[in-house]
Amino acid sequence: MMNKNIFVACDISSQKEVINILQKIKDDIYGIKIGLQYITQRSPDDIKELSKFKKPIFYDGKFFDIKNTLASSIQALNDLKVSFATVHLLNGLDALKSANKIARKINIHLIGVSVLTSFSDEDLEKLGFKNTVENQVEKLIKIAAEANLYGVVCSPLEVKIVKKIAPQLKCFTPGIRMDSNTHDQKRTMNANEATEAGSDFLIIGRPILEGDPKKNIDQIIHSIK
Repeated sequence: MMNKNIFVACDISSQKEVINILQKIKDDIYGIKIGLQYITQRSPDDIKELSKFKKPIFYDGKFFDIKNTLASSIQALNDLKVSFATVHLLNGLDALKSANKIARKINIHLIGVSVLTSFSDEDLEKLGFKNTVENQVEKLIKIAAEANLYGVVCSPLEVKIVKKIAPQLKCFTPGIRMDSNTHDQKRTMNANEATEAGSDFLIIGRPILEGDPKKNIDQIIHSIK
């Protein structure tokens, strides 16, 4: 029973371990998300090997740099056989438009990162932001929409805000937790709650990876009504 909106977050360094997990759950997921822990340890050939599972690959590099470097970094993904890539919306409108133009040419969907799900209002204040999380997300979503990105990464709690401002943007939501243990996340929901809130894609790591991945994802899928 494949779930049509779950990306498994393979935040693991070992290629062998990632391949082993994907072999167990490949029929139950929509796509494969690789993050910084994986990316910094693995080669381009390792990344391309994941394409054998015939699932969209989500390259979660969270690119954040000056305009020319950002655009060049997106262009460099061309040979990796990835379908999605993330950039921070704090790059600004001009840089995002430039990066998105290249992404479209090489058939990559560009996803804008709004506010990390580990951040609270207090965290933003300590960093010098005067906005609450909600207000900051609103401002960034408007930039994502103007840059014509494919979607945004946001917490499940902000999906309704995104859909109200820019319903065409796809919402990719990490921070999915199936029990009271939120780990380092602060703005979370379970899979069913996030789906009901309007999330288009769920990004799920530890709730799948910790323990028996096959059993875990079966439970998650059956929890979605």
